[in-house]
Amino acid sequence: MKIIPRCMSTQHPDNASIPFFASGSALVGEDEIREAYYAFSHLGCDEQMWDVEGKEIDTYVVKKLLSHYPEYFRENVLGEDLRLTLRVPNPTVEKTEGKILLETLESIPRSYDAARLFYERDVPPIFEVIWSNGKKSQNKRLWQHRSQPTLFR
Repeated sequence: MKIIPRCMSTQHPDNASIPFFASGSALVGEDEIREAYYAFSHLGCDEQMWDVEGKEIDTYVVKKLLSHYPEYFRENVLGEDLRLTLRVPNPTVEKTEGKILLETLESIPRSYDAARLFYERDVPPIFEVIWSNGKKSQNKRLWQHRSQPTLFR
């Protein structure tokens, strides 16, 4: 049975001060990996939204989480106990973001391979993909993992 997460964390909302895990005033690169780990491990979030819209993105988030924090993710399986949800740009609205959408979708099989290697079994680590600014039903896509990844219209 698929368990729906109770609490989702989004990436770095406005902070009153610089978070302890940040390397500077702007959260970039490895800071975002540490932030996702912190949301899971210390705040008790079941799900992390990985926002790839309008910024440089790290498409190796799954590999980095598993390799930087192996003890935690062996106990808390990414894709089963914890969810990572990607938020992608809608190129019909954001015309210059289409390649970011493709890069992100192309990272999903690589993330799956990283999780399979880490857990030594098939575990789809990406929970869903959020298609932002969807205004028409024919423009919406949902990526959802079951026994195998399936794309729905």
